[in-house]
Amino acid sequence: MTVQPPPDFSGPVGAGSWPGVPQLARSGAQTADLMVSIILIIIGVVGFAFLGFLPLFLSMMSDGCSANQCNTGLMSVGWLIALAVPPAVFVGAVIWTIIRLARRKTAWWITLAGAFLAILVWAAGAGLMQAGLGR
Repeated sequence: MTVQPPPDFSGPVGAGSWPGVPQLARSGAQTADLMVSIILIIIGVVGFAFLGFLPLFLSMMSDGCSANQCNTGLMSVGWLIALAVPPAVFVGAVIWTIIRLARRKTAWWITLAGAFLAILVWAAGAGLMQAGLGR
């Protein structure tokens, strides 16, 4: 089976190939939104790479526990929350930002809100670890 080339387009300006769907030009505000969103995503990826490294140090909180002094179950849940949930929240915010950019809607604030929410979740996980110390 051979693939046929598309038929020539004969329009009001003469014969030629079909020009395709016209592309809408971006306004200055949309271009600024795109640039700010990309910069915030890059900064967020670097920041959350660092924030993903911090739970490794949070695991050292349990070094001060002796006998049955600490609630290790609560500390484990807090550690897992601090480790896994913030990157998942930020990835969700990045995906939502990209979808809004594709639909030509303002999107820069979603990345900031996602980063803020992820930091709050990380702090909540660290707080659970602190609460598990039982001192």
